[in-house]
Parts: sequence; C-alpha cells; structure tokens
Amino acid sequence: MLIKYPENFLLGCSFMPFQAEMGHNVNSISENSDWYKWVHNDDIIKKTYVSGDFPDDGPDFWNNYKDFIDKAYKLGNNAISLGIDWSRLFRHSTENIAVETFKNEKGDVYNLEFNDTTLKDLEQLADKGAVEQYKEIFSYVRSLNLKIILTLYSGPMPSWLHDPVAVNISKNTGKTGWLNKNTVIEFGKYAYFAFNAFKDYVEMWNTVANANSIINSGYLYGNLDGYPPGISNYSMARNSMRNLAYAHNIAYKIIKGIDKSRNVGLSITAPYYEPENNNEKNSAMSDYVNYIFNELYIDSAIYGNFDNSFSGIIDESRPGEFSGADFIGIEYYNRIIVRYVDNDNVDIRYRFAFLPCKNCSDNYLDIYPEGLRKIAVKMFTRYHRPLIIMGNGIADVSDSLRPEFIKNHLFELNKAIKEDFIPVKGYFYHSLMDVYEGISGFKYHFGLYRMEDNNFVETDSALIYKDICHNKSNDSDHIE
Repeated sequence: MLIKYPENFLLGCSFMPFQAEMGHNVNSISENSDWYKWVHNDDIIKKTYVSGDFPDDGPDFWNNYKDFIDKAYKLGNNAISLGIDWSRLFRHSTENIAVETFKNEKGDVYNLEFNDTTLKDLEQLADKGAVEQYKEIFSYVRSLNLKIILTLYSGPMPSWLHDPVAVNISKNTGKTGWLNKNTVIEFGKYAYFAFNAFKDYVEMWNTVANANSIINSGYLYGNLDGYPPGISNYSMARNSMRNLAYAHNIAYKIIKGIDKSRNVGLSITAPYYEPENNNEKNSAMSDYVNYIFNELYIDSAIYGNFDNSFSGIIDESRPGEFSGADFIGIEYYNRIIVRYVDNDNVDIRYRFAFLPCKNCSDNYLDIYPEGLRKIAVKMFTRYHRPLIIMGNGIADVSDSLRPEFIKNHLFELNKAIKEDFIPVKGYFYHSLMDVYEGISGFKYHFGLYRMEDNNFVETDSALIYKDICHNKSNDSDHIE
C-alpha cells in the first residue's frame, strides 16, 4: 500500500549532544556534566548502573558534523533534531549573575526577568569557542535547507549544579540538581542565553526532552534503571518533577516573551502501556501506569496540575503560573504489557509488573508499531497540541528488523494522521548513526549507519528511509 505524507511533513533523524558530540579528538570532550562524572565513576560502574563505556569514544559529531549532516541531507531529510550541551556552553557557574526572580509561597520559581546587562554578563561567562562551533554547525545545517528542532536540555547538566555521586551516597552537597529549586533559575538563564545566541538558525525549540525518564529512571526507580543520581525515593521524584515542570515553564515564557511567533514545546519518552488479557484490574493498572509515567509530567509542565502523592488525584493546581506548550514531542520505542499484582500489603504505586517482550529488539523492547498510533491518539485527545515524533528507533545490530520497523511505524503514524485526524507534524528516526546510548554505552545499535573505525557503513534501513524521505511516501507491505 502506497501512502503519501503531507508536503510540509518533517522527516529527519535525531541524536543528542551527550550521545554523539564526543570522540577521540580532545577538543570534542565535554567533561563538565553530571552524566560525564556519573558514567566515569568507578563505584557507579561497579554497581552496574552504567556499562563502563565512555562517551569519549563516540562518533565525534563536534568535529565531523559536516559528514553527518551530509548523510542526513543525502537521505532526503528535510529536518534534523539536535541538542546543545548546557555544560559545554557554561563550564563555570552562572549563579552570581543576578536576575529578578518571581516565586510562589512554596518557593517555586515561576518567572524571571532580565535587565539590560544580563545577556552581556552571560556572554562573558559562556565558552566563546563552543558558542561559535554551535553556530557553525547550525549554519551548515541551514545551508542545506534542513530545518532544526533544537533541544535545550536532554539529561546532562553542569556538574557545578549536580553531583549525582554525592547525592547517590547521601553525602552532604549543595549540588543537588533538580532537587533544588534554584536549578530552575540557572536553567532560565541558560535558556535566555541560548535563544538569543541561536535564534537565527532554529525552527522549533524543545525545552526539556524526556523529563519523565529523568524523573522515573533517576529518582523513582534510579536504583534499578541507573540514571543519575540512581535513587528510589518518592519524595525526590516528586521534587524533581516539580522543578522540571517549572523549568519548561520558565524557558517557554522566556522564548515566547522575546518572540511570540516561535514554536516552543517539550517532549517525553512514551511507551504504549497495554493491559495483560484486558481484564478489569489489569486495565485499571495499565491506565494508572500510563498516567504516572507518560502524562503526569506534561500535566504539571503545561497546566500546573500536581499530583503530589502519585495517587492519580490532582491535589494542587496553579494554572496562573503556567503558560503551556505549542507542541508535544513523543519518543516511542516499544509496548509494555502491564499486569496488576494483587497484594493488599503493597502500596498501590507498586502493584504492577511489566511482562517480558513478545517481539523483541536487541535490548528486549517489545516491537509494536500499532502503539505509535495509539500513543498519538492518547496524547492529542488529552492535550490538543500538535505532535512531533521526536524519536523512534530499534536496537538491531543485524539490521534484519529495522527496515520493517521503520516502514510499519510510519504506516501506523499515517493512520493517526489520515484516519484519526491527529495533527502530527513530523517524524525523526533515532538515530542517523550508532551513538552512545547513555547507561547502555555502545552495546546497542540504533543507527541507519554503523560506525566502524570512524567510517560510515550504510545499512539496508538507510536505503529504505532514503526512499521514504525523498518521495514523501511509504510503500508498506504492512498487513492490516
């Protein structure tokens, strides 16, 4: 079946700075982030929170960006999803730069105002070489007529704000990252600087990527998932969610305050949660899990609705402090089947189990193209914002599953657009090339291009995606 995508539909690839920027060239190394300290720490490696691989061995997008962008262009991409490294721009603290801060009675930072000297002060502190390098990268992307969706924050933050190893071992530290409301202020300064520096190159702005993963895998189940700071604590999870919600809100207000015409949104990683056997208790628990993991952060970040007990009940609402979002980005990789665990002695927040994948990728995620359509419908029905698929990909070292994965997911996305009337504005495959996948290191291969001895090895999937992008169509043999 041949399906056509709208002429203005964005088709591209995505990767973030910590995954791809670093390599064996010493000037590519960005060692001032919490994630960098985390993955290099011997004790954290021994705890098996991380793989022991280092981003220093990555593909070196920082120096070789033209090679990568050229590949995207030749694939027929008309857009690319990139990020900037906060810790690369500001290697030293911005905390001494004064701004006018507006807080509520709980100390939440809901607005900032900047004076005439703020930008100059930030420019003095910023790494000028990094600023110019990003401008060169973005200028080259635009010279090929590719649009840029730029993510301000995708996980790593400056180590002068967060010492995740100290937090993990309960060592007294003032560097507590998203547990500290003042981090919102510093994020606001960073967003203000970044927008002014790069606004001439960027089509759309993504304030915070995958905040739900940062919260859930760092603070709620961090002792299992291994994201910094590797904590399992509901109070910390709640506080980090709250501050990340205000962080999006601050960045949104800053950018829209300078230029109302700019499109500014946020993104999350959103598996499709499906109840086992569709019985009543499993269905109710599946809905609850979807709410906690996929929806609660967005509810907080765009509406100011907080569920402080993670119980499913909004117990605090501050709509006057929040301004919303122009779009919602979704990263979709898999289905998760949910089973209710019938145990009255266990808190409701723990009464579920995730079942093993049925149709597995290399990293044991359940391949389920229909879930992309279902998640798109859920998200638009709840939030009524245009959607962008910011990441969709598969770990598949043999490239035997990836061709059909891409075709079938795009087939289902087309159904969401044409049959469900969901305003999906674009799709970005993750990733153009194999990159450093955080806690998993280089174990799993998502790339359309394999990287072998710094050389590109084209996969069959790259040819499939090239045909889709060039023709804005998908000749899918997906069986309905």
